[in-house]
Amino acid sequence: MNKRTLLAAACSAIAIGALPLAGAQAQDAYPDKPIRVIMPWAAGGPTDVVGRVIAVRMGEILGQPLVIESRPGASGTIGAAQVARAPADGYTVLMNPSVQGIYPAQFKSLTFDPIKDFRMVGVLGTVPMVAVVPPDSKFKTFGELIAQAKAQPGSLSFASPGVATLPHLAGELINTTTKASISHVGYRGSSPALTDVAGGHVDLMYAPLAPALPLIQSGKVRPIAVTTKARLAELPDVPTIAENGLPGFDIVTWYGMWVPKDTPEPIVAKLNKVMIEASQSPKVVEALKSQGTLPSTMTYQEAEAFNLAESARWIKVMKDANIQPE
Repeated sequence: MNKRTLLAAACSAIAIGALPLAGAQAQDAYPDKPIRVIMPWAAGGPTDVVGRVIAVRMGEILGQPLVIESRPGASGTIGAAQVARAPADGYTVLMNPSVQGIYPAQFKSLTFDPIKDFRMVGVLGTVPMVAVVPPDSKFKTFGELIAQAKAQPGSLSFASPGVATLPHLAGELINTTTKASISHVGYRGSSPALTDVAGGHVDLMYAPLAPALPLIQSGKVRPIAVTTKARLAELPDVPTIAENGLPGFDIVTWYGMWVPKDTPEPIVAKLNKVMIEASQSPKVVEALKSQGTLPSTMTYQEAEAFNLAESARWIKVMKDANIQPE
């Protein structure tokens, strides 16, 4: 081997050896440009409001802005598909509610895998739900309502913001768990659903706290139970469903952040750390509270496990309730 060949080989070896170092340095410098946040829902909705307030604070901490890009449509799958195809460099992230894990049972065919094509960065926040009835409902407790639903199958109905939303699936889980039969009535959003409950056209709704609380406070609907494992500070006198004969019952809706599956772990860890820090700042806590949302402190590993468990849980509920994919 001549000197020129030896020199070329040595240079090549040095270059190859430097690659991991260069990658590590790039990750240490992350982010060095704005981060795109794909929001797959219309501006002004709860996911958008929660996502924006956390994104702004994250950008301040990171020193680079998180730029929201709205890509609504097809129950969020248009935006999710865009992130699944994006480079796994930490500069494209997805903010989506818990429906992300339900997509496999909601749609017959997708251009991406909602679980395998993503890494979970973290849970932005959780949202309690409250079971509300018309103000003049004869049911004073959740137990009384379930007792009638079991004795007279199909005599009662529950509203939801739409098919396969978590309020809908919560109702189906209650049906299968208690052997009750309460008919589902789907709407296009929480507001019209709550309006019909207030008007006595529907008997019940498992409603997210934010849209329900003002109606509760004004007496337009009446709370009879909350879906969380503990009572809520906002409604301390309202018992949990667990207290009404379903021990261990605990359901929340939630918002999360995802990145493409091959995003390096140091970047995922940094985004998670900054997301948690942002969600704990007083201004963000207050903004989340106005949306009925509690900040989360899950690590990215805990969030990944939570997402997988939630996905399995709700896909089983859909199958048990014979909810067919579109």
